[in-house]
Amino acid sequence: MKKIGLLVDSASDIPTEIKNKVNVEVVPVVVTVNDKEYLDRETIQPQEVYQLIEEGHIPKTASATLGMVSKCIENLKQRGYKKIIAITISSGLSVTNKAFKIAAEDVSDMMITVIDSKSIGIGSGLLAAYAEELINDNYEYQEITKRVQESVLKSKIYFYISTLKYLRIGKVAGIVGSVLNIKPVISCDSDGIYYPVAKTRSEKKAISKLLKLAGEAASTSKNFRIAIAQGNDKAVSNHVLAELRNSFPKHAIYTGDVSPALCVHTGPELIGIAVQID
Repeated sequence: MKKIGLLVDSASDIPTEIKNKVNVEVVPVVVTVNDKEYLDRETIQPQEVYQLIEEGHIPKTASATLGMVSKCIENLKQRGYKKIIAITISSGLSVTNKAFKIAAEDVSDMMITVIDSKSIGIGSGLLAAYAEELINDNYEYQEITKRVQESVLKSKIYFYISTLKYLRIGKVAGIVGSVLNIKPVISCDSDGIYYPVAKTRSEKKAISKLLKLAGEAASTSKNFRIAIAQGNDKAVSNHVLAELRNSFPKHAIYTGDVSPALCVHTGPELIGIAVQID
């Protein structure tokens, strides 16, 4: 295996089995509640954020600091990695990508490529999983970065949330209140910004549309990876997972929960499906 490190931010919901690899470092996003700062998935967990929201405390998020990014780069360097592939959530939704680029420019004795996933959560995390697979398959550094960047253009993220009141970023604000009981399915456009890809009248129809869109995305290639992420709604998540396993019996399906940083912006009851296409 080539000595290549993988650097991601915590809002890229990288699957746990990838996160625990020796060549992976995750930079925590900052979550602030009542003037106290927490580190995403380190000093605050998803369930705590849902509890805070329920109690009326709406947390805020901030990008990982340059210091945090630099520390994670140094950790990889200390473990012998001279080349790093860094993948972040969409630059259209966060300044995290910019922070990664600035930190990378400050390093002169390592090769670091920062890739904008144009996605969020498990959509970005699945691209990191793809990069890790290419590293394990011994591809050259430049070939890996090329393949991941090409995959960014083809891969998809779709998610459903029961309420839009927490989603303060992107192009979905205009539909809030415009139609009673609207249940949208949201995606990221080519600029990596949220937009409603479909509008339905019920949760059942929204989940059906979510599965349909994921299936259509997967059908565009023989080589793809698929993942599901949930936010405090395991019953619906289990139903969606069963449907995906029925549709893709030969594919391993990554599963996980949504990071605390994303919980802040989506609220509870999120179901997301990511399709990463080679």
